[in-house]
Amino acid sequence: MESYGDGSYTLWLRDTAVTSWATADYEKNREEFEVYQSGPRRLWDEVESAYLWWEKQGRPGFERFGLTVDGDGERVWLDSPDNPVPVRATL
Repeated sequence: MESYGDGSYTLWLRDTAVTSWATADYEKNREEFEVYQSGPRRLWDEVESAYLWWEKQGRPGFERFGLTVDGDGERVWLDSPDNPVPVRATL
């Protein structure tokens, strides 16, 4: 994130392979913002989808999430291992 003196800022996202990126500029008193993204992953779409899933779950805090790691891999869950978090949240 890059902050500016007037309270606005630019948010930059990139994947670890640096093949996809997204950017959004925040300005005070605005309700809509332009987003630019490029690459094989639609990073802003992924962030928006995850945010909407989190909202739908009641905005759970960190203490409600868990992680199971075993011979089958890793699984993130909410409240119990029987409630897995989707790999890519859908709207």
